[in-house]
Amino acid sequence: MQIPNVKQFSDSVFRPPWYLRSGHLQTLITGFYRPIADLPPQITHRCPLTQPVPRNAETALGNMLVHENSPEPRATIKDRPAVLLLHGLGSSHAGTYMTNIAQGLVRKGYRVFRVDLPGAGDSYLETPMPPHGACFDAIRNCLEHLCQKLDLRDWNLAGISLGGNILLRMLGDWKEGQVKIHRAIAVAPPIDLDASCKNVEKGINRLYASYFLRALRKQARLRGEHWPVWQDRLAHADYRSLRRFDNTVTAPLAGFKDSLDYYTTGSSIHWLTKIQAKVKVLVDRHDPIVPFHLFPNAKYSPSTELIVTDRGGHVGYLRAGSRSVKPTSTSSRFERWADRWIADTLTDDAQW
Repeated sequence: MQIPNVKQFSDSVFRPPWYLRSGHLQTLITGFYRPIADLPPQITHRCPLTQPVPRNAETALGNMLVHENSPEPRATIKDRPAVLLLHGLGSSHAGTYMTNIAQGLVRKGYRVFRVDLPGAGDSYLETPMPPHGACFDAIRNCLEHLCQKLDLRDWNLAGISLGGNILLRMLGDWKEGQVKIHRAIAVAPPIDLDASCKNVEKGINRLYASYFLRALRKQARLRGEHWPVWQDRLAHADYRSLRRFDNTVTAPLAGFKDSLDYYTTGSSIHWLTKIQAKVKVLVDRHDPIVPFHLFPNAKYSPSTELIVTDRGGHVGYLRAGSRSVKPTSTSSRFERWADRWIADTLTDDAQW
């Protein structure tokens, strides 16, 4: 199928080992392969959720946490944009890909901010908002807050999975102000939340839905112990599917009528033509979570480049490590290709 504005990587750029040439294997194994970089945050910022996010969300109060790391000496960051990283569903600022990407960027001399989306990671201690994929207003407000607080006007962005969709949805409705977005990368974004939810509710893909539901159940229990509004809502929680959970817990707590209202508001697919910033969207033909057919059928702005890979799975992209490194450990036998690609591409002017 011919896709507009597509650059397809050749096998020489991403080549998984023969025994990992499966989207399912790449997706499943990467969940267990966690060579987490040692990068504790140096500073944690509290970005106020000063208005309902999204509309009519009475519980959207408190703060969203953003964790900063900077290179030493600080002089190296003077003329470079800061970088904001957004994680996916069930993850946080401390997730494997978030930490690896941030470490790569810091080593390149960039000031990096890793978000704990509202209600996710440590942010759940600051706000009763649930983790969800329609919090694009919160990210916009966060950038404006950091701009004013730290005098940071120039930004590059990267979002992974659900964070990638949030990024694209925000950029589709971006109004230029003090904050300037130079470039952005979205990896495996579920641009149609309803279609992506349907995809993981059928066949073997139910494995992924079960994984997400276990993570959501654990998160919900912790939030119920901390916030009375969660205790009340969990009395009506339905864990039989992601859609049912979103319908009974996520949507009501986030201020939506139901799950369909939430999915429609949060999906970026109808906003892609309005994006003005330079954006690269990395997707894989064998992603078992986000259906690939969404991307050939979508329409894009002239500033957007869609990059298609094969057999990388959903944010898997495991391949053989460098031959110059003696394989004495798991981390030297394999590398997470996308983590390095994001850090390299985001900072390479020649690729934009």
